[in-house]
Amino acid sequence: MTSIHLDTLGDKYLISLDKSSFDKEWLMGLIERLRMEELAHKLNFEEDIESLGEEIKSDWWNKNKQRFINE
Repeated sequence: MTSIHLDTLGDKYLISLDKSSFDKEWLMGLIERLRMEELAHKLNFEEDIESLGEEIKSDWWNKNKQRFINE
């Protein structure tokens, strides 16, 4: 079994995580990110705001990718 497993139950997704693979701090960060994504999805941003967000993410990635990828 993998450390992440996804099931469905009616209109819900059930995500199972192996406790030995993830610590509580990481999980709380993931839950907070999901909450932010849910709230952002509910908002009706105009396209210019969305493109600004993409630009910010791209700039961040260009400045920080060396932390995650050894080139």
